[in-house]
Amino acid sequence: MLKQGKTPGATPCAAYLILIGALISSFSCSLSARHGRFQPLLQEDFSLLAPEEFPPKIKQLEDISQNEESASVRTRALFYLALAHMHYRNPSPDYPKAIQYLDSYIALEPDKKDIDEIVAWKRTLLALDGALREHEKLAESFARLKQQHDRASKDRASLDKKISELGQVVERQKKELDGLKETIHKLDTVQQEIEKKKRGIKK
Repeated sequence: MLKQGKTPGATPCAAYLILIGALISSFSCSLSARHGRFQPLLQEDFSLLAPEEFPPKIKQLEDISQNEESASVRTRALFYLALAHMHYRNPSPDYPKAIQYLDSYIALEPDKKDIDEIVAWKRTLLALDGALREHEKLAESFARLKQQHDRASKDRASLDKKISELGQVVERQKKELDGLKETIHKLDTVQQEIEKKKRGIKK
């Protein structure tokens, strides 16, 4: 299931959603006018529903689409299922499912008067679904890169600390070596003095 992401400013996804909202409003009015005898659920304005009401409504529509005796009512339920799955007030829109229900509706609807408009809906949903999938991929890639960057920053900080500590060890050892060299030089000087004294004694 694809969820809508929030991005600043106008985006292609936002434009698609605005277009779908306008189409939903105009086409739903048309359906209600021509199918006044349909069950109230098939004439309901989904924009008046609270977000938590969508799951039970979808379940009711699924039951009608599968069990209603009237073929025209079953077919119309498919359209309203698509509408419910893509509606902007649905907290968990499922655009692939909406597309599937539109396909089923197009195949079964005997009145082809509005098919061109339904096909336009489907194309818009396909574009929106593709854009959302691409957005999710980019978001996942960004998250992975950020994790890698954070790990690299931590590793770099650890490496910097080790380099600093090693530098201090090297500097300390250098001082020790310089001290040893000085000691050796002094010992050599003392040894030379001893040798001179020995030579003086022998004479």
